Amino acid sequence: MKSKRILLAVAGVVVLAVVVVFAALSGTIFPKEPEMSEELMNIDPTDMSQYYAMGEYYPPNSVDSLNVDWQGGRVEIVAYNGDDYFVEEASTRYLQENERLTYTLDNNTFSVAFASEETEITDAYKKVEIRIPRKTAGSMKSINIKTDGEVVLKNITAESITVNGRERDVVLKNTYSGSTSLTTTDGKVSLFVKTDTGYSVDFSSKDGKLDSYVDNGMNSYVNGDGKYPFKVKTKTGDLNVSLYEEEQ
Repeated sequence: MKSKRILLAVAGVVVLAVVVVFAALSGTIFPKEPEMSEELMNIDPTDMSQYYAMGEYYPPNSVDSLNVDWQGGRVEIVAYNGDDYFVEEASTRYLQENERLTYTLDNNTFSVAFASEETEITDAYKKVEIRIPRKTAGSMKSINIKTDGEVVLKNITAESITVNGRERDVVLKNTYSGSTSLTTTDGKVSLFVKTDTGYSVDFSSKDGKLDSYVDNGMNSYVNGDGKYPFKVKTKTGDLNVSLYEEEQ
């Protein structure tokens, strides 16, 4: 009788284990990340003919820090010649109110989220562009970005820059900080730097390769005084370091 009870208990544990594993694989316990179709993931983010302009936002000029949490699609932060901050959201289809970006302002930190909480969008490609006045872009405190999409930063200087990406590319053009950390899985990281700028590179990757105009056969080096460090970590994504050329 005792052995029968033991067998029943073991059987119960096995059944429970099977249920837990199935639930985990199906996303019931550990929700899966929403996935876009391959067609949407490969859309040209610079072709504005494919987008609806969904909203414009004007943060106060006192903002000195940015946080962006973006499910997927392009995140672009650039310096421009205007006098005010300008944020624009665009999508490949019309968005409902809960599907549009949300934002908060806490002291001088402006935070942008992909959409309302618990809203997932898999049938549209969204992107956001944040333009920073040049007079401010050279003295930002922090920029933090978390996304599954492409990231582009141009002509920005901050105390710290952090990008946590996945499969899409990360591009920094003439953009520096006292502590820059860039992480992707498969996405390529491209740095465009000026020759007279002191910086350092520390690259770690399982399968990615470093391609730089500075060739010392190693995954780390210092250029000039090394004032601006770049710490880059990928799984398979490559790191490319090129000379920056002013855009006309």
